[in-house]
Amino acid sequence: MRSTRSTSFLALLLGGLTFFSCEKETSLNTQSNTQPVAVELNGSARVGGNATVQVNSIQDSRCPANAVCIRYGNADVTFTLSQGSLSQSGKLCLGECGTKGLHDKDSTTLQLGPDTYKVLLTEVRPYPGTTNDTKQTALLKVTRQ
Repeated sequence: MRSTRSTSFLALLLGGLTFFSCEKETSLNTQSNTQPVAVELNGSARVGGNATVQVNSIQDSRCPANAVCIRYGNADVTFTLSQGSLSQSGKLCLGECGTKGLHDKDSTTLQLGPDTYKVLLTEVRPYPGTTNDTKQTALLKVTRQ
């Protein structure tokens, strides 16, 4: 009777470990596809499988923290998305972008060969007036459609 309980317990334990290890792997893959990637100015990162995004410029004219401004301002990010020998450039903006108001141009869709990518600018760091850090970073979410 003891050996049957031990065998049942061992089978249950192994089954549970297998389930949780598979579950963890699935959630990691999902997270990597949905989380923004932080790319410093003139830096690059691998995104969407075999594509690379490079941040070419960041221009930030947003109203500094603890200041009273007439306009909110904006943060412009130009980038290049590459896959093999193919590349496309784009420009994204947070804040007052154009004539339609706030958050007007924070995403774009680009075609690289047979693949279509959506690039979303979620944040530009640091927010003006919050730190003396001068390393500008764009948080980009790149998904293959």
